[in-house]
Amino acid sequence: MQISNRHFIQSTLESLIEPGNLVLDGAAGIGINTRFFASRVGANGHVLSFNESKEDANKTASSLFMAGLQDRVDVINGAVTKDKLEAEIGRVTKVDVAILDYGSDTGTSLPTRETLNEQINLIWNQIKDDGLLIVNLTRNQQAANFDVSITDDTNKASYQTSSDLTYLLERKSEN
Repeated sequence: MQISNRHFIQSTLESLIEPGNLVLDGAAGIGINTRFFASRVGANGHVLSFNESKEDANKTASSLFMAGLQDRVDVINGAVTKDKLEAEIGRVTKVDVAILDYGSDTGTSLPTRETLNEQINLIWNQIKDDGLLIVNLTRNQQAANFDVSITDDTNKASYQTSSDLTYLLERKSEN
């Protein structure tokens, strides 16, 4: 039996996300990861959920409301961009955990290579020391769309199945 990328990601996040964390969901889709994050960060944590379409943002907001988690999440309509990320930085200094989930089971369309790498770099600049960025891509599209060479201050790992490839990028502490 092979563990799916979804199971791998959930297990990793369950062990990492703690109450009080700030988590960024950079490709929220309909908010499945966002809702999970909101349940893990507790009342003192917060989630930033970037939704590519207004319809997805509405589905995410509705799901959060039904679960009573809406106060822990900012649902942002649109993909991660410099302007949208900077609009949140007034309150947000650095992120504990971030995810860009374009896996085969998300229904979220993979952006162009340039857009994906721009999103990764924008988010990477907001990751805390020892923080984690997870990038999940469909395996058949990952090689053409993703450049893992962020910086030298990165610990990198990956997990691959027949359908997806998941990268874990941890920002090394400056100490």
